[in-house]
Amino acid sequence: MPLPSDTLPFLNELKQHNNREWFHDHKPRFVALQTQLYDFIDALISEIASIAPEHMGIEAKQCLFRIHKDARFSKDKTPYKTHFGIHIAPSGHRADFGRAGFYLHIEPNASMIGGGAHAPSSAWLQCIRQEIALNGQVLEHLLDDPTFKKWFGALRGDVLKRPPAGYTVDSPHLSLLKHKALWVQHDVSDAQLSDADFVSHFAEAFSVYRPFQTFLNETSDH
Repeated sequence: MPLPSDTLPFLNELKQHNNREWFHDHKPRFVALQTQLYDFIDALISEIASIAPEHMGIEAKQCLFRIHKDARFSKDKTPYKTHFGIHIAPSGHRADFGRAGFYLHIEPNASMIGGGAHAPSSAWLQCIRQEIALNGQVLEHLLDDPTFKKWFGALRGDVLKRPPAGYTVDSPHLSLLKHKALWVQHDVSDAQLSDADFVSHFAEAFSVYRPFQTFLNETSDH
């Protein structure tokens, strides 16, 4: 199941004509594309569920973010996003950021696959830090794995300048403890995204990401 062929062309045109009149005129095209994207997401979910059964039964409609922007608090008042966001979370809902899911960002020349604790709640972050303090070597080992680094590079996320509350400069795994967010990203070219084998590429990325997801989500269960 390849990415629908009109996905990138539609987003390119929307970026050039980001207004309600253009979108209204192209609404049938968008509805058709959205339906095709649901089939594409079903294929992604199926691949992930074969590796991580907790993702079985997730509905594609619950994974795709709305194209309409909430511009109330933004200087940019254009009404539509110029990308598609797909978040496959264990709970089955795209807006669940209380556990690590797996995210696909589709945007011409700026697509990526990623996941982790992108904006964790203070309670979840505290649990993550407790787990790092106890078993930080596990996280360090998987982040240093050559295959993981090949796919995702270095750990991302804002970092504190000083140790977080309850920890000192002598605390083990301090560089990890300082993270206010912990996430990883794998950039995807338009050619890769449009390739007939992209779903397999996505699944391979998830299999590499999976131990990182497990480490974070086991803390959220505490």
